[in-house]
Amino acid sequence: MIIPNYFEDLNRLSVNTMPRRNYYVPYSTAEAAKTSLNRRESDLYVDLNGTWDFHYFDNVRLIDQEYWLASNTSKLDYDSIPVPSCWQLHGYGQIQYTNTEYPIPYDPPFVPYDNPAGLYKRTLDIQTLEAGESVHLNFEGVDSAFYVWVNDRFIGYSQISHANQEFDITEALHTGSNQLSVLVVQWSDGTYYEDQDKFRYSGIFRDVFLLKRQAKRINHFKVTPDVTEDLQTATVSLDILDALGTEQVTVSLFTPSGELLEERSINISEQANFKIAQPDLWDAEHPNLYLLVLNVAGEYYRQEVGLRRVEIKDKQLFVNHQSIKLVGVNHHDTHPNTGASVTVENQIHDLEQMKLYNFNSVRTAHYPKTAEFYELTDRMGFYVMSEADVETHGVVDLYGVGGNDNYNLMADDPEFSKAFVDRMDASIVPFINYSSIIMWSAGNESGYGIGIEDALRHARELDPIRPLHYEAYWYRDRSIDFNDEFIDMYSRMYPSVTEIEELYFNDGIDRPFILCEYIHAMGNGPGDIKEYYDYMMTKPEFIGAFVWEWADHSVNLTRGTDEEPVYRYGGDHGEYPHAGNFCMDGLVYPDRTPHTAVLEHRQIFRRILLTEADKTNLSFTFKNLYDFSYSSEKVSFAVEYYDVKGKLLETKLITDFDIAPQAEATLALDVPATIKEALGSVRFVTSIANDPDYDGHELGFDQVILKEYESDLIPVPSVKAIQVTETLADFVVTIGLDVVKFSKRNGAISQITRNERDLLVSPGEWTIWRAPIDNDRNIKKEWYAANYDRAQTRVHEFDYVENAEAHIFTFRGVINSVARQEIINFEIKWFVNQNGSIYLDMDAEKNPLMPFLPRFALRLPMISQMDKVSYYGNGPYESYQDKHYASYLGTFEGRVSDFYEPYVTPQENGSHNFVKDLMLSSEKERLGFTSEIPFSFNVSNYSTKQLTDVMHRDLLEIEDVTYLHLDVKQSGLGSNACGPVLHEAFQFNDPQFTFGLSIFLL
Repeated sequence: MIIPNYFEDLNRLSVNTMPRRNYYVPYSTAEAAKTSLNRRESDLYVDLNGTWDFHYFDNVRLIDQEYWLASNTSKLDYDSIPVPSCWQLHGYGQIQYTNTEYPIPYDPPFVPYDNPAGLYKRTLDIQTLEAGESVHLNFEGVDSAFYVWVNDRFIGYSQISHANQEFDITEALHTGSNQLSVLVVQWSDGTYYEDQDKFRYSGIFRDVFLLKRQAKRINHFKVTPDVTEDLQTATVSLDILDALGTEQVTVSLFTPSGELLEERSINISEQANFKIAQPDLWDAEHPNLYLLVLNVAGEYYRQEVGLRRVEIKDKQLFVNHQSIKLVGVNHHDTHPNTGASVTVENQIHDLEQMKLYNFNSVRTAHYPKTAEFYELTDRMGFYVMSEADVETHGVVDLYGVGGNDNYNLMADDPEFSKAFVDRMDASIVPFINYSSIIMWSAGNESGYGIGIEDALRHARELDPIRPLHYEAYWYRDRSIDFNDEFIDMYSRMYPSVTEIEELYFNDGIDRPFILCEYIHAMGNGPGDIKEYYDYMMTKPEFIGAFVWEWADHSVNLTRGTDEEPVYRYGGDHGEYPHAGNFCMDGLVYPDRTPHTAVLEHRQIFRRILLTEADKTNLSFTFKNLYDFSYSSEKVSFAVEYYDVKGKLLETKLITDFDIAPQAEATLALDVPATIKEALGSVRFVTSIANDPDYDGHELGFDQVILKEYESDLIPVPSVKAIQVTETLADFVVTIGLDVVKFSKRNGAISQITRNERDLLVSPGEWTIWRAPIDNDRNIKKEWYAANYDRAQTRVHEFDYVENAEAHIFTFRGVINSVARQEIINFEIKWFVNQNGSIYLDMDAEKNPLMPFLPRFALRLPMISQMDKVSYYGNGPYESYQDKHYASYLGTFEGRVSDFYEPYVTPQENGSHNFVKDLMLSSEKERLGFTSEIPFSFNVSNYSTKQLTDVMHRDLLEIEDVTYLHLDVKQSGLGSNACGPVLHEAFQFNDPQFTFGLSIFLL
């Protein structure tokens, strides 16, 4: 190999990189430093993003010449590639998604012999080089390791994919055209520390730029804000940690409104303290930022500063003396078109959306962001847990060494400690001045041992103020007496509420508790948000929780076109190993279209909450859960009046109602008499206020039912001529001009004929199967073992009787399956009343030996013309036992296609529960379904079989059928794809259950 093999050397983490410093971009004028919110506006910043020449090598070890040298005239074919980008998305190498398993053999520090590399080249046009000036080359993200040359000079080497690396290239430059060459190596010993759950991309995936630097300058400074106990005075402390050619620096401090508060010259060897009386404090609701501008010999630096008091006391997390909850979400850098390369605009959009769904906190999973991200969270108001680029999860997949018992393999091996500490350093030093970062995390899923402890100790030395987080302390070897002084909070992933109570709160807790990951948001789910919310809100020491995760990861096959996106995930690219669709676990789709899950989160974590309702006097008490804001600052408040049928009567904006932070207030409604007579329910809706971009965007609601709904589907009583005939297969009931058949095979409706048209394309069936959701991935093994997917109905006996009120058809039998015993014993009675209505009365008993049921439903495959749907129940969003809070009771209508939720991996979707009545209709026919006991239903143009068998939504084929499922109920959704087993309360495991349903041919 003709380059030094630094990438397989645990002690060679970088070569010739400049000392790490706090992040900044210098400006050449005070005005630019004061007003520029985008670093690209600095004339000392030279953007090197764009089109570069690129050559892909299958193996870095077989490169036969120094093609990176400007003096090398050997011919080498080059393609063009955008920088930043991931080379796998431009036709090079293997697209691969894997979760815990390493994508290479475990053999540190060695990596596979066949180690791909990419050679990037471009020219640098240097007009002038003034004496004493320097030019620094910055890379913000290169995966996995890289070498740099300018002209014929080797500049340096580095690794840590998600870290800024800076090189001084001044001595290698000359005026005119210069050649910059970068050789990126796909695998390095750093790969063993970067086993995050994500697509494994390579290349220069973040920004590259030059900084022009003056001979006299600051290299590194630290800003520390502090607020006195009474919050009446703040101090901004400035330490110049490294400077060149100067002893003095001029510092200007501006208020959040831009007024100059103070300006003075300070000595760089002394700490400078700026006192601020009556400060405008920073918090996630009021992200007030002061501005420091530093000046040395015409080179200016800006640093926005939030004045906040963040502390752990009384086993709680306090910001400005308010005990807060971190309503958080884990956030990867991911985009379906560009992979790990994301723009500032992408990040702004994500953060704006998080605000819309009531998040106040972000965990940077599982690596640091670029400085631009932290600038945004400072300005937009988020509490940030910033995490080091560390994950060694793959050690648990090594063969025969104990799974999770092997978690500490690298973490507790001194050979790896140097890199753990270096990665901690790289995650803190550049970003220490950002106020939104309120805690540091030492990494993710890497076990615990001396290496992690060294990293945490180093973090404490760098920043004694901010709390430290590390979840995998849970996996420490409990036979070793580790020092827990660096563990400022207990952190876990995916425990059940029961486990949290038993392990942490039953006997008292000595520090705060946090869930750094929970409610795994995969597919149709999660279903247990409310359970965690209710528990967290009762425990002051339970300081917050971060949903896993924000967005689905995928590769869009139609990127670069105007076509509908076609998403692909693990295993779709021929890779091994892979983790299938486990990356499709976000609250929003890859293109950031919201899942219903994020609407559920928004509702459960709403900030204005109804706490008491006096229905007689129409008096309602609300609590404001904002920590620092009066309700009128953040939300507009409206009341919607509905009649007893769930139809909206009127909306009224409430303008004279305000609630103090964390306080309650009571609202008495003055309802107009004309509305009061018809009033059935009220819905109180809060929406974003005082934001022209999002005014009116709903943030949450509360609904109060004042009068119970009464169905209006019941037809006017009238006696119809009813005739019953019996065939070998069915009981055939003629009701006037209509015909209904009941199958002797399964006791279900086998045909409905109206206007001489058959409404069923095939006989109805009883079914216990649902297309497994992602959160069924564990229980479905039991379902398949019990052959639930092959369940069938066997009627053992049937009879028919007639009395004065009805014709009664009784079926007794079982639901069983191939090679398995009975699952359900049932007695089904169909009553055909003299007025032509049909009533189902079913009693069922479940075999206790069998797994809990996915569902129990009557499936009616109807003609596609039965396309119009109207119902009273939960809407407008899909709803299940444990996922229905985003919906409310009312009358909703639409076409069958409107009820489809397009999960990228097809699965059960679109159900609606708490339904009192339902009507399906065509242009000619109408069928009504009603029940005193609420039921659930879904309608779809996709069969359950298709939703079960097809792995990608774009491969689904719309069928010329309207599939109607009328459910007794379904099991809940939970989050067992990664979280705890579905709570027993939401398992459909009833020993006995009944179903009563009326059907009307309207």
